Amino acid sequence: MEKIEIHEGERGISFFSLNVDGREVGRMMVNITPGILKTGYTSVGLTQRKNGYGSKLVSAVVGYARENNLKIMPECGFVAMMFNKYPETYGDIRATM
Repeated sequence: MEKIEIHEGERGISFFSLNVDGREVGRMMVNITPGILKTGYTSVGLTQRKNGYGSKLVSAVVGYARENNLKIMPECGFVAMMFNKYPETYGDIRATM
């Protein structure tokens, strides 16, 4: 069973994790400031790649941002690639500088 969890640190939410059958298979680091969610490094285990887990993490973070009226600054290369590849899906949520 897949489950996305939001982890909070001393300064608020610090990362999202994707767990499958109780084992973490992916993680996306985030930093939230007023109105902005910055995506940091996204990691999916080598043996778990090609399962769509990175995309599921992106979807979870985008959903969280939309629910909380945040714009996303894709500092992670994977997230930036997804935003560039699918502007019709992510154009409304992408922060502009």
